[in-house]
Amino acid sequence: MDIKNLTLLDVIDVRTLQALQDSFADATGMAALATDATGSVTHLSNPTEFCMDLTRRSPKGCERCNKCDLQGGEASSLTGKPSVYFCHGGLVDFAAPIIVNGQHIGSLIGGQVLTEEPDDDKFRRIAAEIGVDPERYVRAVHKVPIVPKKQIDASANLLYQMANALSDVGYQRALAQSKSESQEAIVSEIQERFTEINTQTEESVAAIRELGENFNAIKKAVAASAKAVESTDSIIKTIENASTQLTLIGFNASIEAKRAGAAGQGFNVIAQEVRVLSDKNTKQTGEIEKTLYGIRKAMTDINEQINGVNSAIEQNSAVIEKLREMLADASALISEIK
Repeated sequence: MDIKNLTLLDVIDVRTLQALQDSFADATGMAALATDATGSVTHLSNPTEFCMDLTRRSPKGCERCNKCDLQGGEASSLTGKPSVYFCHGGLVDFAAPIIVNGQHIGSLIGGQVLTEEPDDDKFRRIAAEIGVDPERYVRAVHKVPIVPKKQIDASANLLYQMANALSDVGYQRALAQSKSESQEAIVSEIQERFTEINTQTEESVAAIRELGENFNAIKKAVAASAKAVESTDSIIKTIENASTQLTLIGFNASIEAKRAGAAGQGFNVIAQEVRVLSDKNTKQTGEIEKTLYGIRKAMTDINEQINGVNSAIEQNSAVIEKLREMLADASALISEIK
């Protein structure tokens, strides 16, 4: 609710307003009406035939009545006192403003009485101006109650007190509703933030779970690679054994070639080449074995790091999941408050 731009029905229920003015009319025997800037907002209480069936039935008369009601309320709001005046139809009316937060949002109108016997000629002229049968108008005005000025002033003061009470109640109601709407807006915003955080938390949990699955896949791949390295290691051992055998064969072949003398010279050359090849194989297998050792050590380190990361992921996942549950509980509580 915009407390700076209130209307009468924003702050006072129309049924309450109607009941109050009906009670006033019953107590005083006078007519009563509530108006705002657009005209009447309630039904006229205790209306006279003169006003309801004749004056207000005339388009011109009704226009003049609405204008009088507005002017009466505005005059009262300027003076801070009930305004007692003669309406365009020649009757005595009085008005009291309803002011909320410094704004004149409506008025309580009472009256439709006379203080003395009516002047028939005067009311015939008014009837002619608004297009009403003059004789019927005169007959109707003689049915209007004649009330002492003192009683009119007392009734005007009573209406003014009612208007002040309505103003105070209306302002407090508007203030409370404005605060309520503001608090509701804040609660709604908090709930939206909690919902957003909850969504992001769920996405984080899902991402962490996916990361954990990826690390498990890497762990399996590392384990498979370690097995492959172990298999390669056994092959290297076989090659080393074969190189050792070739070295022995070459050495034995050289001895036999020397025993054979000149006839074994060619065979001695082959034996030496076999020994050179065996030495190369031994050296290369040593390099391969050193490389495989480095790979095994790296895989062991990777596996340890993966285990550490997996442990951290599981802990973080548990913390975030707990946080998500707490956010969900807080969001539910906010919904209940709202």
